[in-house]
Amino acid sequence: MFLTRVLTGAVLTVILGTIVYFSHIPAVLNTLIAFLSVKGIYELYKATGLHKNKVITTVSCAAAIALSFEAIPGNVYIVAVLFTTAIIIFGMLMSKIKVKEKVEPLLSVIIAVMITFFFKSLSGIRNTEKGVYLLGVTMLISVLTDIFAYLCGKGFGKHKLAPVLSPKKTIEGSVGGTICAVAILMIVALILSKQNILTVNYGILAVYLLSASVLGQFGDLAFSSVKRICGIKDYGKLLPGHGGVLDRFDSMLFVAPFTYLFCLCTGSFIN
Repeated sequence: MFLTRVLTGAVLTVILGTIVYFSHIPAVLNTLIAFLSVKGIYELYKATGLHKNKVITTVSCAAAIALSFEAIPGNVYIVAVLFTTAIIIFGMLMSKIKVKEKVEPLLSVIIAVMITFFFKSLSGIRNTEKGVYLLGVTMLISVLTDIFAYLCGKGFGKHKLAPVLSPKKTIEGSVGGTICAVAILMIVALILSKQNILTVNYGILAVYLLSASVLGQFGDLAFSSVKRICGIKDYGKLLPGHGGVLDRFDSMLFVAPFTYLFCLCTGSFIN
């Protein structure tokens, strides 16, 4: 299982890296956004049972595809409202995990809307100044936190982080994942700055990386809460050793809108 997970992760990294490299071509990134959105929505609906309603499923997926390729007026305000709402909704779900028996259809649709707009944030990030680097950081902070949380948890984990939501996650793994991911990306930023490739505001970058890493782990637990309520282990089998789109990209679903909003509110930490 570990080898399968590593190999799948390596292939996925190459694919995502290639997409980031060619992300100056809008169709490339938008196609990824459409695929992740549709697959994520279907996985969510299958978990909650809403996939049996063909009309809602078809309309949701069609809307996700359309929104992935179109500019959305007031997109930043929509994302801000949905992001705040997501924190509240998933916080409530996690607090009621022991008593909640199902995820209601309306709530499933609301989460599906969030999935679409949060993945859509990737194109918003790319359209900012130095967007290609910001897009890379968005993906890397999610991936590196996950990798090192897993490794630190395996090596040093003793205290459960959220045993009901995710029995294998530990406090040591969570803290270690954040520290390692932030340290690596700060070092990368320093190297690129020394090579005069980028100008970096290290203070703002550090705040962003710490916040994004923590939010990514919140996203992981958030979508785990839906799995626990629905009584499933994984959302899908698309990625061997990882599960489905919502298993692999759950953290990025929170990191992407946060990055988009953070850069618009504070200015980019990369120039």
